[in-house]
Amino acid sequence: MSAATPARRCALSVLSAAARDGSYVRDHLDAVQRGEGACPAMEPREAAFCLRLSLGVTATSGWLDEAINAHLRRPRDVSSRVRQALRIAAFELIYLGAPPEVAVSQGVELVRRQARAAAGLANAVLHRVAEGRGPFLSALDAAPEARAYVAAARRSGLPLWLVRELRGSVGEGADGILACALEPAPAAVCLNPLRSASGLPGLVTEHTQGALPEGVALACDLPALIRSGALAAGDAVVSDLHAQEVARSAIAPGRCLEIGAGRGTKTFVMAATAARHRIARTHVALDLSEGKCRENRRRLARAGLDGGVTVIAGDGTDLAAAFEPLNAEAGERALFDRVLVDAPCSGTGTMRRHPEIPWRLDPADVGADGLPALQGRLIAEAASRVAPGGRLLYATCSVLRTENDEVVDGFLAEARGAGFEEVRRRQWVPAPGEFDGHFLAELVRRG
Repeated sequence: MSAATPARRCALSVLSAAARDGSYVRDHLDAVQRGEGACPAMEPREAAFCLRLSLGVTATSGWLDEAINAHLRRPRDVSSRVRQALRIAAFELIYLGAPPEVAVSQGVELVRRQARAAAGLANAVLHRVAEGRGPFLSALDAAPEARAYVAAARRSGLPLWLVRELRGSVGEGADGILACALEPAPAAVCLNPLRSASGLPGLVTEHTQGALPEGVALACDLPALIRSGALAAGDAVVSDLHAQEVARSAIAPGRCLEIGAGRGTKTFVMAATAARHRIARTHVALDLSEGKCRENRRRLARAGLDGGVTVIAGDGTDLAAAFEPLNAEAGERALFDRVLVDAPCSGTGTMRRHPEIPWRLDPADVGADGLPALQGRLIAEAASRVAPGGRLLYATCSVLRTENDEVVDGFLAEARGAGFEEVRRRQWVPAPGEFDGHFLAELVRRG
């Protein structure tokens, strides 16, 4: 028997580490691409395969477990590391269509490294998974009336409830989401206008849609860009093209308030774009997490883009309290020409980039009492800080109506929304070869 390949061993290490502490697979993969962590050094082809396995197994974990458990007498007795090894082989068999003699053999070797006594069981289970691939993906075990939905869910790797939610939210657009659910998303970057981009590896300024906006590039080799240290140095930031469009919509001369700034990706995009076009403005970036605020400040400082930007920790649903540390000019009744609410959301537009989302998300999270309730409070509070004639922008990286249209419509129907007029509303939906899903509503406060 041949030993498990470096890519498969590294994928098992990454998946097990993420499962152990509840972290994100992408963070561990970024460390691997920087040459850090316990994974062996790999050739680019092996590293790419490790990335494919790690993200794919995470994105399809629920269906992989269903396929595996169907051939286990006591599924709960399987240890976490053995299960991750079985998932890797099952992903290759079901979703990559790998030759069974290769995927089964490699899966058995991965399991053997975790528990020698489980190798025989792994061999039997994986052979059955291979034999049942066609019926499983076609959902022949499902009731006839549910078969189409179950088959669509299994082929995309998404939970059944989420497939139904997507179809109810974006209609035929859901077909594009399902078709590209297991494909890598294009990686756009925003370039720092204060730095030269000539030495940055793997960047192009063209996409299938045509020329990209000024200051935006496509990372054809993201691992090489990460290894170059350019991102860590603040020469550029990875930001989806549609997310950058949201950020650019919030740029105008005057004062800007960004609610939900996180680690500062949109803060960087706004500061870089304003510097590129010499737009005089001040910017308050607010986030609930002090740790994320520290990261935002450090990134802006490394990039040299921190001029005019104040980063504060505070609750977006209580701006009076959040603004207390600021001086009188930005005190309790400070008003802004642009207020961007980058609302916490399900992230269903970015599932290709964050494969944990579909299987960690619960239907209650996107119900009326879940995220939409918080989003409604955030947009209502933000509205109180928009100057007459100023603009309120509500954005998410979700494609679900409950978090997007219904939140905006609910706000406009309330007394607090009565003074606002809608300027535009845009929903971007992922599709094969295209960028991530985002939502933007832009409202103007009547003078």
